[in-house]
Amino acid sequence: MAPVSQPLEKASPLSAGLCNASILLYTLWLLVPAAQTTGRAATGAACVGLFALGALLDQPYRKARLLDFLLRAVCAGLLPLALWFFLHRGGGHFAGYYAQQAMFWFPLLYCAYARQRGDPRLWRYVKPVLLAALVLTTLTTIGWLIEGMSRPGRIYAYSRSLGSGEPDRAVYLKELMLRNIGGYDFVYASMLALPLTCYGAIAHRGWKRAGFALFCAAQFLMIALSQYTYAMVMATAILGMELLAAVLRWLAARAFRRNLSALCSLLCTVPVLLGVYLLRMPLVSWAISVCRQLALVNFESSLTLLQHALAGNVGDTASRLEYYRTALNGFFASPFIGGLPGTNAPLSQHSDLLDLLSAGGLLGAAAFFFLVYFLGRGALRGVARHSAAPHFLLQYTALLVLAALGTVTYSRDISLVLCLGALLVLERGDGRTVERGDGRGCRP
Repeated sequence: MAPVSQPLEKASPLSAGLCNASILLYTLWLLVPAAQTTGRAATGAACVGLFALGALLDQPYRKARLLDFLLRAVCAGLLPLALWFFLHRGGGHFAGYYAQQAMFWFPLLYCAYARQRGDPRLWRYVKPVLLAALVLTTLTTIGWLIEGMSRPGRIYAYSRSLGSGEPDRAVYLKELMLRNIGGYDFVYASMLALPLTCYGAIAHRGWKRAGFALFCAAQFLMIALSQYTYAMVMATAILGMELLAAVLRWLAARAFRRNLSALCSLLCTVPVLLGVYLLRMPLVSWAISVCRQLALVNFESSLTLLQHALAGNVGDTASRLEYYRTALNGFFASPFIGGLPGTNAPLSQHSDLLDLLSAGGLLGAAAFFFLVYFLGRGALRGVARHSAAPHFLLQYTALLVLAALGTVTYSRDISLVLCLGALLVLERGDGRTVERGDGRGCRP
């Protein structure tokens, strides 16, 4: 949102404290397994309630922009309805699904308010709490997955067990959920956090750089152990691009005495990525043979499913390609308005983006994204001038791909990590730096 000519007066300590407490509690509740298991859904509702009360007690903001805030809240209420009625999300449990969706859009509403307010008290302690929660859950997830590998007769990969419906796996699946091992939410949120973790390693020096680098490696290891095929492939692509770009910047500085920007270096990795894509079948076949030789059964299973999808083998019931084609056929049948008149558009139930195009066409999708923009406008203000802009671009490109291949809007972890990551990177100003070839930043 464009900055106003007259900045608002500061909110009261009570108002700022309530808003800050709401996002701190939400972060701990969502990302720490013990807190989520103990707190249940009531804790999430309390987070939203604390924020609403804090915003309403913000007298200067209430007088100047109450209507704007209420309209944003209305958007947050309409988005779940659009997903429910047109994309048929949520199954037959409307109340539970609507509550979950309120939690999904809450971080976006909070960050837009915090960036608009510009008051550091609103995000006090958020950075250490978020990092601590992510590190704690990442490390414990790695530990539980490795421990599960040593158990005879157990399928340790969450992705291979979810939805199997076999009676002997019920206890194991409950154990996984209570420990927050995986699941779709945390694994894919960690994958989308990788570009900003890499930026943290670039932007800092000394022990902080080493810490971010180690955390990045831990995130990748956790994603690999989770066995989520798309997450593994996308995390490998993201890290490969970031590492190759860093090498290119270093070479440019050492060999040519020239500074290569982060954006330019990342764009230089695209041809390499395309080359890998062209060689995808032999590379996947090689990876499968390696996993087979090492007796990594679950890795072999995940890569085999990926091989079926890449080859277009829709005869395999586990392949999602046919589901995607269903939604695409619905979109091409009515590209402008989709299935809105009869609400009978063919849906994949495996892709938020393709289902949105099939149900609403280009016009419906544009209306949905306008509501998302209106709800969170201002949250990314200044990102184009920030030194982290290329990493944000990579992050949101990965988000777009994930929305095309999966159901992003079910995952509250994704919303929290994306929104708070943007807030904590952007809250110190525009962050303009000149990046040197060795990855160090210096003020222009």
